[in-house]
Amino acid sequence: MQGRRIGACQARQPQNQITVAAEKQPHTGHRARVRARFLREGLDAFEDHNALELLLFYAVPQRDTNELAHKLINAFGSLSAVFDAPVQSLMQVGGISENTAVLIKLIPAMYGKYARSKQNPDTLFLKSAEAAGAYFTSLFAGKSTEHFYAVCMNHKCKVLKTVLISDGTASETPINTRKLLEAAVHTGASDMLLAHNHPEGVAAPSVADVEETAKLFHMLKNMQVQLNDHFIVAGDEWFSMASAPKFQFIFK
Repeated sequence: MQGRRIGACQARQPQNQITVAAEKQPHTGHRARVRARFLREGLDAFEDHNALELLLFYAVPQRDTNELAHKLINAFGSLSAVFDAPVQSLMQVGGISENTAVLIKLIPAMYGKYARSKQNPDTLFLKSAEAAGAYFTSLFAGKSTEHFYAVCMNHKCKVLKTVLISDGTASETPINTRKLLEAAVHTGASDMLLAHNHPEGVAAPSVADVEETAKLFHMLKNMQVQLNDHFIVAGDEWFSMASAPKFQFIFK
């Protein structure tokens, strides 16, 4: 009997230890509950910091990612600013490793590819500023340095090819005119759209942008290519120069 009682106590001891451990870890199962809520309600039901917390689960295995999400949003000011921040800036926030920063930057870049993959390249026409603006917004998603693109089209504004002409720093990018001309020749384009982003600015052309656009218009015209518009993108905002009365003279 004595031996059996000792055995019973020994059998109960691990259960007592589990109970005490659970009392000391009130967040046990938190990640599973957050994931279940996402599957049940979708991301729109989440506050910004909760959505970011969920994403960080997949890069930060052993830390309170809710606290980390708050730190990121406080550091950059908004959820969108977190995703727009350069990798090196993200890594300056305590607890953000390079691996975590890359995951954060991957999200808007992947969204851009997702949005463009839903567009059939065989039936993609950019006949309006609205259609082109939406296209370019997805193209520049997640880019923290300036990029300059040319969209080569036929006379019906059917997209033949989108070509990256150059990329630069957070505030400027040199335009590779030779590559621009080669893109027009190789695609047989008759019409073209240009676009670049202002990752740290506003969706509006600078004086240099206006002067450069006028030069490019005449350069392309000499090759019998019509430059229809030049777009400037900043985040989810875009500006069509050809739609602004102030700049329409450039495209005539």
